[in-house]
Amino acid sequence: MTRYIVLRDTSGNWCRSTVPVVRTIRPNDPDQPGVPYLSIWELTPSEVDEIAKDPSYLRVTPVMPTRLLAPEPMDDVRSSDLVPGWGSVAVGADSTPYSGKGVRVALLDTGIDARHPCFKGLSLTTRDFVGTGIDDVNGHGTHLAGTILGRDLGGMRIGVARGMTTLVAAKTLTDTGQGRTDEFLHALLWALTEKADIIGFSLAFDTPAYEEQLAAEGYPQTLAKNAAIHAYRGNLRVFETILSMMDRETRPLILGAVGNDSLRTISPDFVTGPASPAAARGVLTVGAIGPSSTGYVQAPFSNIGPLLVAPGVGIVSACPGGDVRSMNGSSMAMAHGVGVAALWAEHLRETGAPLNAETLAAALIGATTYDGISPDVGLYDRGQGLIQAPLARND
Repeated sequence: MTRYIVLRDTSGNWCRSTVPVVRTIRPNDPDQPGVPYLSIWELTPSEVDEIAKDPSYLRVTPVMPTRLLAPEPMDDVRSSDLVPGWGSVAVGADSTPYSGKGVRVALLDTGIDARHPCFKGLSLTTRDFVGTGIDDVNGHGTHLAGTILGRDLGGMRIGVARGMTTLVAAKTLTDTGQGRTDEFLHALLWALTEKADIIGFSLAFDTPAYEEQLAAEGYPQTLAKNAAIHAYRGNLRVFETILSMMDRETRPLILGAVGNDSLRTISPDFVTGPASPAAARGVLTVGAIGPSSTGYVQAPFSNIGPLLVAPGVGIVSACPGGDVRSMNGSSMAMAHGVGVAALWAEHLRETGAPLNAETLAAALIGATTYDGISPDVGLYDRGQGLIQAPLARND
């Protein structure tokens, strides 16, 4: 039997034969009453067919592996370009009057080193979805959290939104950067119950790994490949369906890293598009840029097709054990995007505007700029432009 994700609508608002009336999604939390929308079942193909007859059924798809969008080495980056905090300057966080105060962010990643000094005074709400404990042995989640809201260390700027006092951290990837789609989706639903204003993630559905898994189980190679693609598509549809079921008035803004699969260092033609689930409708994809002699340019690893771009090369942030380190990746760009989104969220609340994914995305996209980006960077690499912080309070 195969492990399946089953998405159901127990309210009747999202049944396939009716038009949705109330766009709300019940918290998928075992500590709260009610039948969850998302269930994980061991099923045979015939049982899948039976489930599809249930009027509450929305989607069913095999559970498949996920992988971390791992940091990329860049040996040709000059040390003079790796100025700590350069990303905060590039997005205008060094000159904004906002700090992210009162904003609630959820990060779905490899956990966090809660004892790191850059998180001093921070209230953490954590949950481990992979069974290895919330501590971040990998270091990726700690680095991203530091970029989003880390306090200064010895006069060195770490975080974009340093006034945030809370963080929701879900461990959705193991210490080796592996996970499963059911773990990611459960973490997403948990972040909703924790009333996150903004959710950030940096992982991909791992189709090659699932193909290898199926082949090891005896599937013929061609069938294994096709089944893996089918599962990839199915998991993306489940994710998109969950996003569409969220209450429009309170839905959080979701940002995803565009991916690090391109190989421009070998050939400018070796590029690919956004990784899933960041490619889903309703997610703001963020690509990585870095400094050059002609202005900011796309990082050689960053996938094409981001909606927004942000600093993702030579980003100095927290690492487990209390120190700092430099990393490169679209994950680092996504973390800058989450931090700037928190600044805009504070701004919207101050002005009395409603705070939800729609208004926050409009503010974030509306403030982007092409200033400082090299003219050599094409549309598919720069998207709507470089993310920028709000720069003035209303009088």
